[in-house]
Amino acid sequence: MKKILFSIILVAGLSGCSDFLEPDSPSEYVPETADALNEMLLGEAYPKATTTGLFSLHGALDDDIEMSDVYIAQRTTSAIENFRLVYSWDPEMYDLYESGTNAMKQWETYYQFILGTNAALDYLSDVTGSVEDKAYVAAQAYALRAFFYFNLVNLFGEPYNYNKAADGVPLKLASGLSDNYEKRATVGEVYEQIIKDLNEAEKNFLTLPEASQNKASYRINLPAVELLHARVCLHMEDMEGAAKYARKVIEDWDYSLYDLKSFIKVDEIVAGVDASYPNYVSLENPETIWAYGNASDFVSTIGLADYMEDGKTLAYMVNASQGLIDCFEEEDLRKTLYLVQELRGADNAQPKDLKPAEGHYLPWSKCIMNYNNSVKYNTVFGMSLRLSEAYLILAEAVYNTDEELALRMINELREKRYAEGKNYEVNYSGEELLNFIREERRRELCFEGQRWFDLRRYGMPSFKRRWIEYGDYLGNYVIEKEDAAYTLPISSDVIERNPALKQNRLTTKKILQ
Repeated sequence: MKKILFSIILVAGLSGCSDFLEPDSPSEYVPETADALNEMLLGEAYPKATTTGLFSLHGALDDDIEMSDVYIAQRTTSAIENFRLVYSWDPEMYDLYESGTNAMKQWETYYQFILGTNAALDYLSDVTGSVEDKAYVAAQAYALRAFFYFNLVNLFGEPYNYNKAADGVPLKLASGLSDNYEKRATVGEVYEQIIKDLNEAEKNFLTLPEASQNKASYRINLPAVELLHARVCLHMEDMEGAAKYARKVIEDWDYSLYDLKSFIKVDEIVAGVDASYPNYVSLENPETIWAYGNASDFVSTIGLADYMEDGKTLAYMVNASQGLIDCFEEEDLRKTLYLVQELRGADNAQPKDLKPAEGHYLPWSKCIMNYNNSVKYNTVFGMSLRLSEAYLILAEAVYNTDEELALRMINELREKRYAEGKNYEVNYSGEELLNFIREERRRELCFEGQRWFDLRRYGMPSFKRRWIEYGDYLGNYVIEKEDAAYTLPISSDVIERNPALKQNRLTTKKILQ
């Protein structure tokens, strides 16, 4: 069996992959069967409910959040300054952020998970197992690698539709050690590899029995691959491909849109009972295709809380932005089920003592929470791929070639989101229709880690975010149109370990305006 060292020149430390080595000691283990590789994938390549460092910036950079306008103490100076670095898109955010966690370790963490997918693919020809078992491993590994590279290149590379010749990220496609430092592939080359991996994942899934293509489990599946393929094509402005794969998700599987009218809201908050809104990430949701990731990872940079002026009541420093709130009509059930009102009370307050904060909504409402709005840490998945995204992709992909279909997709989605008897139908055309589809996308996919990537492909518009200290408005941080801040800097630590890496074009340090 070939000797594969599970290491990568760009990663500072390794996770459990180091257990899967050529056996030089009794504690080291080499997978010998496809089943063993399948289990290795679960441990080393899946974004689990305990994983940190993958999605901590996905909800922290866009215009769907803003600082709360109430007096909140800021006793932990380092935490506030850490937050300011991210909130203001500081070009030194990675170097100045003080933390013993993985909150700012996106580059390293993504490559650790890519390493796990590469290892599975490298070992596949050497293990025993049926053709079907090997195809299942390959399908998952290719799909996950594509997923990780898509996120990585959209954090650290310029938008594909802006400059696909710009530096993207290094393409590491094998788990063995390299004699050379890895250079950055272009954004276009990274996208080409993502498409190749999605094609390989699809091909391997299609060799399996239909029941194995979409197992009722938390592993990635064929419809998830198709939805990812549609998403990637949308970012590449390959509208034909986006429409093709979005149709597959909608037409070939038995997922259905969740009708928010069917949800019965309870008025009384009870300790130990989940907050009164749907669990969007659960596989019990008929539109959830794949659930993944750690809820606490998603909120790790924005979930700051401290005491209000009375010194007793806890409040969150970051809320849903007014711009997002204003997107929802009163008849839209998402306004109360996607926007979850903040509850305030003393530390360890009982449910009956929590009071709703009028006009203040939490920017992580898609994550399942405890009765007091705190996220369930390390116990449940925090993110998902959902059927509704396929409707939105198809609508956007065909708005100027099949207006009737685009309108049907949007109106079918909205029918499941509006109160009984309320008018949900729209009848736009041309650019008005495109703009409405994108607004609908903002409403439907809020707090799911997609808004920042969408803003990038929309031309990187300018927007501002207010800065509040102790209830006082001090000004706005402004990201300019096509600002270099739309592409994150690479940390000095990463560049020191790999001198072949070139730093991104950096934004200027923002000052309050």
